[in-house]
Amino acid sequence: MDAGAERVVAIGGDGTVVEAAAGLLELSEPPPLAIVPQGTANLLALNLGIPHERESAVQAAFSSKVVRIDCGLANGDPFLIAVGAGVHADAIARADRSSKRRWGVAAYGIAGWHATRGVTPARFAVDIDGEEIEIEATTVQVMNVASVIRRGWEFARGVSPVDGILDVVAHRASNLAEHIVTAAAVVSGAPTATDLVVHRRGRRVRVDVDPPATVQRDGEIAGRTPVLIDVLPRALPVVLPEDSTWSS
Repeated sequence: MDAGAERVVAIGGDGTVVEAAAGLLELSEPPPLAIVPQGTANLLALNLGIPHERESAVQAAFSSKVVRIDCGLANGDPFLIAVGAGVHADAIARADRSSKRRWGVAAYGIAGWHATRGVTPARFAVDIDGEEIEIEATTVQVMNVASVIRRGWEFARGVSPVDGILDVVAHRASNLAEHIVTAAAVVSGAPTATDLVVHRRGRRVRVDVDPPATVQRDGEIAGRTPVLIDVLPRALPVVLPEDSTWSS
């Protein structure tokens, strides 16, 4: 950085990318971050339209298109994808490195199955820009991007990494049948067309629940609730493929 790097290339999974981003956010004028996804889920690359195939990703890393994307802060620590509390975080905690090496992205599904067995909704206190609401849910997520598994399969419609807004998505599903309904809604392109999902938007969000719940930040366990989340609008310049639909 001190030598005046033109761009930084992060080669790895979402954890590697957010670590690189955290360093860049400390600079007054950060160079663009290019991403070559080599992790398990690679959700940020998926949402930004960065190819997963290595050769294509390397080519995209030298694109001339740079877009400034939003970043989030969860209790002061940066994130790029989402922060979640509840069952979703418990599932991530169960998907350890050995299971991800063995099963790949399927490790999250296996962990999710175990984490949701016998779970009951909790009453979350969610403050969004000063307005507190109570939501009975098994998971509350605060999202910067929303696609999972494949682009277009989203937890909520209209979630954007360039709008300066965070999206709060609460899931109420607590049994297999309800999880199937929720998943079918995601696949059909209408993820909030069920009363099992609540979607709100804001710039500052505080999530709390009693007893405290596990929190995940971009796929890594980040303590327990309460968690205070802020957005840093268009704080990080990112290199995207020339044909990317995102723009600052």
